[in-house]
Amino acid sequence: MAEVISPQRAAGDEGFFEHSRGLLAALAEYFHARLRLAGLESKDALVHYGIIIGLAVGALVVVVFGYLFLCLGLAMLLAHLLGIHAGWTILIFALIHFGVAAGCLLVAKSRLPVPMFSATLAEFKKDQQWMSTPKQS
Repeated sequence: MAEVISPQRAAGDEGFFEHSRGLLAALAEYFHARLRLAGLESKDALVHYGIIIGLAVGALVVVVFGYLFLCLGLAMLLAHLLGIHAGWTILIFALIHFGVAAGCLLVAKSRLPVPMFSATLAEFKKDQQWMSTPKQS
């Protein structure tokens, strides 16, 4: 009769490649489990931050409309107190807002040429200079 080889072998019978294969299989299983967990957590985080972003956008929309109605109300009140047409006060409010926006753009444009990350760029230049100098043996 032919001898039946048992699938269970003693640890001493396995060679280097069998041990390596077992180690790689265990590592693959470990990383697979961790990646599945990360996938589940990332879905939860996406929903969580999606809700937060949605609420923040909703709050921003409400604030913009509140500001608009406040400006319109002030324009109507000012028109009533001054005895002029409301259209003129709304026009004045709009021109004031455009003036403030233009001023903000001019300030932003004046700050644009200011270099950012100057210390980091200086370090990169030092590194580049160090790498380009010939090495003396």
